[in-house]
Amino acid sequence: MLNDLKGKTALVSGAAQGIGQAIARSYHTAGAHLILVDQSLDPLKTLKEEFGEKTSIVEVDISDAEQLETKLSPILKKNKAVDILVNNAAARTRRAPITELSLEEWQTAISVNLTGAFLISKMVIPQMQALGNGVIINIASQLGHVAIKGAVPYCTTKGGILQFTRALALDHAEDGIRVVALSPGAVLTPRLTEIYGTAEEAEKALKTAYPLGRLGEAEDIAKAALFLASDASSFITGTDLLVDGGYSAQ
Repeated sequence: MLNDLKGKTALVSGAAQGIGQAIARSYHTAGAHLILVDQSLDPLKTLKEEFGEKTSIVEVDISDAEQLETKLSPILKKNKAVDILVNNAAARTRRAPITELSLEEWQTAISVNLTGAFLISKMVIPQMQALGNGVIINIASQLGHVAIKGAVPYCTTKGGILQFTRALALDHAEDGIRVVALSPGAVLTPRLTEIYGTAEEAEKALKTAYPLGRLGEAEDIAKAALFLASDASSFITGTDLLVDGGYSAQ
């Protein structure tokens, strides 16, 4: 089965809710052992109860190298080597022009969205090199391709993730490591519904911008992430998969 991940170990950052949680659930269903990383511990505990013994959870700030060394490194040493890394965690950024944003807000977006992906990749790649294979999936965004008003930090960091993906793929192709980006459009996650108040209001405000006439579901992204992690995509690296309902085609 092409989407069979039995015997694989997958690390998913930002796994507590939304897209990260949906990816974790799809990988669990496909048979993978999981290392789930987030700053919110209670949802991780719930997932561990649901998934069982094959799941490890780590409460950590991925932008903090010292925390990662203290909390994540021991888990990586204890578990089977990571075959699949999903860099999904992203900072919540306030919508405003940069003249109204603080330096701290800008730096938070950079440190979580870019530096976090750098730090975890740096920790995991030696394990993949020892295996002679691996897959790194970086969750970018349609807003890494196109921009909207009031979202300079988010658009900038997601564009950076696309270039990070290309460069990392070239560096590690000879190691047998594939590196790909996955760019969702607007997805009905708790974060999006919080911005608009309800899922219905989010749909009302945004769905007309999407040729398919609806917003994405977290499961839409999880299916694509499962494809990219599996042998079905064994000749795909250094590129981006847009899962945006046709938004970027306009």
